[in-house]
Amino acid sequence: MTPAELWSTLAHTERYREWWPWLRSFEVEGNGDALATGAVAHVVIQAPLPYQLHCTVRVDDAVRNERIVTTVDGDLAGPARLELHAVDDGTEARLAWELDLRAPVLRSLALVMRPAMAWAHDRIVERGLGQFEGHALQERDGKF
Repeated sequence: MTPAELWSTLAHTERYREWWPWLRSFEVEGNGDALATGAVAHVVIQAPLPYQLHCTVRVDDAVRNERIVTTVDGDLAGPARLELHAVDDGTEARLAWELDLRAPVLRSLALVMRPAMAWAHDRIVERGLGQFEGHALQERDGKF
């Protein structure tokens, strides 16, 4: 899959909740391109533990087929970015973030439940990557 094909798949934000059942809500302000500089999305993430995270994601910089740089605010806060690079057999995607837990109740719980919360985080990331890979491959194979 080329960077352009991967970007095209990412652009189907209306399907995010189908792809990721733990994403309870994904609402983009206005009716513009969710991957464009200036776009704002409001998301609710259901953790594998009994809590939800409410966040706003603002696109600070987007270069089609190359990168998207965002700022997350809400229960989680900090920068996040996705970079796409063409390689011989497709695309290398690098996702990086430095998010702090800001929800007061969850911050308090983290003092005693840090291992469980780290497990929940790792579970969502692992499942999310696998779920996206399945959908991206379906897109590439024309099964979208």
